[in-house]
Formats: sequence, C-alpha cells, structure tokens
Amino acid sequence: MNENKKFLLYGHGGSYNHGAEAIIRSTIEIIKKKPPYSYIILSTHFKEQDIEFGIDVDEYCERDMYYVVLDKSSQEKGKYDKDIYKSTIDKIDKNTVCLSVGGDNYCYDNWRKWKVIHERAIEAGAKSILWSCSIEPSMMDNEMIDTLRTHHAITARESITYNSLKAHGLNNVVPCSDVAFALNSMQTALPNNFIEHNTVGINLSPLVVRREKKQGIILENVTTLIEYIIENTDMNVALIPHVVMSMDNDYTLLNKVYGKFSSNRICLISDKLSASQYKYVISKCRLGVFSRTHATIAAYSSGIPCIAIGYSVKAAGIGHDLGVGDYVIGLDKFVNGFSLCTMFRSLIKDEKILSDKLEKNIETYVENSRNCEIIDVLR
Repeated sequence: MNENKKFLLYGHGGSYNHGAEAIIRSTIEIIKKKPPYSYIILSTHFKEQDIEFGIDVDEYCERDMYYVVLDKSSQEKGKYDKDIYKSTIDKIDKNTVCLSVGGDNYCYDNWRKWKVIHERAIEAGAKSILWSCSIEPSMMDNEMIDTLRTHHAITARESITYNSLKAHGLNNVVPCSDVAFALNSMQTALPNNFIEHNTVGINLSPLVVRREKKQGIILENVTTLIEYIIENTDMNVALIPHVVMSMDNDYTLLNKVYGKFSSNRICLISDKLSASQYKYVISKCRLGVFSRTHATIAAYSSGIPCIAIGYSVKAAGIGHDLGVGDYVIGLDKFVNGFSLCTMFRSLIKDEKILSDKLEKNIETYVENSRNCEIIDVLR
C-alpha cells in the first residue's frame, strides 16, 4: 500500500439505500481512474449490504454495536459517537484523505456524529472533504458553519447549498454535480408488461409519507395518478423502489400501492437490483415521478423528463440547476387528491421541451459530476 494514496470514505449507511450506493460506486470510480493505485477504506453501517452489491474497496470499518445500543438508551446524544466509530477514527493518519460521502448527512440533527470523524482528521493532519453534499440552509447555525469552515474542501452538488455556504463566508466550497450523475447503467431483465419508452416510472418512499402535511394525501395522489395513466393514456406503469432498508423500505410501500390494482398495465420492479440496474430500468421509461432524489438523478442523467416529489433542498436545488425546477413539487403543494395528476398532465404537455432541455444540458452537467479536481489537489 502506498500510504500517500489512502482514502477513507465515511458517512455511508449501506447499499440497500441505492442512492448511497450510487455515490459510493461513482466516487470509487473517480478515485481509481487517477493513477497511481489508491487504497480505499469504506466506513459503513452495513458491511454485508456493500459486499452483497460488490462495492470494490480494500477494507471496511464498522460501527461498534455495543455502543450503538448504549447510545440509543442514552439521554445524552452524541456521548458515544467516538466509541461507535472508533474503528474508523483509528484508520486516520496524516496520509489519509477523508471523504464524508453521505450526501445530505448535514441536513439532519445528528450531523455531529460525522463531526467527530472530521475533527480526528484535522487533529491527525489528514485531509477532510465534505463530498457531493446538500445542506439545508436553515440548519446552518454557527456551530455547523464553524465545523464546515475547517473542511479542506466542500463539493456542493446544487446551487442552493453552494450559495448559502458562500453567503456564510465559506471560501472552501466548490460547485460539483452529484457524483451519481456519472453512474453507468447495467442491463437487467424488464417485466413483460414494461413497455420500453412508453412506461411511467413511479417511486414512492416512506419518508415523504411520514412528512406529508395531511395524512394519507400522498398515497391518495399516487393512486389517482396511476388511475389517470391507465384510463387516459396508452402508457404502462412501473413501480420502482430505490431504498430498501428495513426501517425505510420503498418496496413495502410500493407493494401496498401495487395491491390496489388488478390491471396488467402495472408492474412492480424487484427490490434486489443494484443502483446501476435501477438506473437501467429508469432509463427505459418514458416519464417518471420519483420521491427519491437519486431516482430523479438516474432519470435526469438518462434524459427522462420527470416530476420530483421534493422534501428537501437537494431536490429543489438539482431541479433548479438543470432548468426543470417547475417539475419539483414540495410536500406543501399537495393540497388535494389531484395535485400530482395536475402536474403530470403538464409534464406530458411539456415532454418534448423537457427532453430537449435535458439533452442539451446533461452532458456538461454529468461531466461536472466527474470533476475530481479537488481529489487531484489533495493527492
């Protein structure tokens, strides 16, 4: 191992979140493209998931589950963070480049658990990068800004985050599209009732249901939309999971939706595919409606016009940057059972305009996601 080429990727929750898998896989590809050889360590919450999906790293670090259990019962949050991530922290020396790869890990109240790894990197004289991230502007209090300022670099994946960080006086931030835009697709079998380029892909997450403003309104909107597609168009429908974690499983929710219909024009995609295979499925759709940001990224990067059900800054920012922000619908916009269907009718009307816009913009945008200038500087 060449100690000058050691990369530690941390903040990864496991590859059953296929958005997280897409970030990890694309980041590893960027690192490995630049010679000489790099030794890559992945700190993960679920090593077995990453092994199942063939994540190509040299070494894994896992949480100490004894302290995870103690943390869950503790009234003092964060007390055991250093103990939980001790195996990760112990890998850091002055020759390490640490990449916080969680994407939106700094959008949540528990962001401080990643701070302890970052602080160890600074203490050891290592390099520390917040990688391909979005950060909710309302979360940027003085404590977070002080922490962010001490990163050697921050690659912001959309302009809302970038502009907010710059407005707070941070000079270590650069715009760089989400690295998952560059993810390659991998062919997989499609169901018999999946009509290539004439199917609407729909992804729905328990997360948006938990955050809905009126109980039941998201499922009502999705059900109404599917009924509209079947009754008023010649398109079929594919329900596509993208996160299948036990505590946050799209497939379980989509299976519930699937059970509402007896039509042979709707199919449920397997929950066993990789991020690259889900991208292939999405690339064969005609249109999409997606609640997971990385499902929309798979669509955008494949030139597929879609609606993003946006619950956070990342959906709004990425949509805005690509010029398709009018087709990001916030949870507060679900005012009745037809809100989604109304926007979908507009999507059909604007399909050619949006498709042309994506085709025009996406090559440059994807190339920007491959921008590894920051890694080059820190090698």
